[in-house]
Amino acid sequence: AQPFLLFAPTKLASFWFGPKERAICTTVASIGNPLGSALAQVATPFLVTTVEGISTMTWMYTIPAALSFVLAMVAFWKNKPPTPPSQSTESSQEPFLKGIKQILINVPFWVLLLVWGGGAGLFSALLTLLPQLLCPYGYTNTTAGILGAVMLVSGMIGAALASILLGQTKMYKEVGVVTIGVAALCLIWFVEVARLEHQSVNIAFSLCMFGFFALPLIPVCMELGVEITFPIAEATSSGLLWTCAQVAGMVMVLLSNSPLQIELSNTQVPLSQCSISMQRNDTFVSCLRNISNTVEATPAYDTTNVQIFYLACVVVAFIFFVGLFYPVYKRTDSERASLDTEVND
Repeated sequence: AQPFLLFAPTKLASFWFGPKERAICTTVASIGNPLGSALAQVATPFLVTTVEGISTMTWMYTIPAALSFVLAMVAFWKNKPPTPPSQSTESSQEPFLKGIKQILINVPFWVLLLVWGGGAGLFSALLTLLPQLLCPYGYTNTTAGILGAVMLVSGMIGAALASILLGQTKMYKEVGVVTIGVAALCLIWFVEVARLEHQSVNIAFSLCMFGFFALPLIPVCMELGVEITFPIAEATSSGLLWTCAQVAGMVMVLLSNSPLQIELSNTQVPLSQCSISMQRNDTFVSCLRNISNTVEATPAYDTTNVQIFYLACVVVAFIFFVGLFYPVYKRTDSERASLDTEVND
């Protein structure tokens, strides 16, 4: 179901909102995904305290999905408003296959694809593996879930503020450079404190700031994708961007799980919380094995190499975005040209 949700915001924004509101619409429609993740990050450790809790959690998460289905069937009737909100909406779009061929030779879009794929994939991988990264140093899964939620909520606030700025200024690359650069600095902060014990507040601030500057890449990159590929359909560019992000996130999780980790002994990490608990409020670090009513310890791993790998990805994305990305805002230029023509007439 994700393609129908992730690919739609830019098209929704283009068809129903004017130039100054599009970035805000894209952000609001896109952050539903991380909002759901934030709620799940907080709720899951409290819902799954026993084996039976897994079934409860599954049914609880089915409820909003069912409600969304009902709303989609009942509330949505029109594809476009009676009056187009902008000149670009009235323009004819390229057929799908022709649009794909044009994107394949669009160098700025390929750079954007790599930057967005790496950034969004890293964010997803970090969120997924946060309990695994923190548990050797005394942080429970409940703590990791709350920290992940803090990162997501602060990111949504940052994305909302960035979308307002983008709607007024159209400074897509400038905002992107600032957000990626500061996010890299915040990730360095996180890497330094995540390996220390009793640093929950410090870790929370580092992840809060990282999320605040990383998640604004959603409106920046989604709107940039439409701008530099116009008049190709909005769902085509955003669909390719999100697909790349999903693949990159999966690859990063797989790479992070074993080749980059070093197993630690109990003497090296005496406060390790890496365990599978069937009785206490400490749920899963990795997959369930040998389900029982006891607390089963699992190996703790030094994830320094994983975190350095994440940091290297952000640095490479920043270099690519600053040095190789030279966008032409085709949609904005088309709308300005149309407006100038109307004024002259």
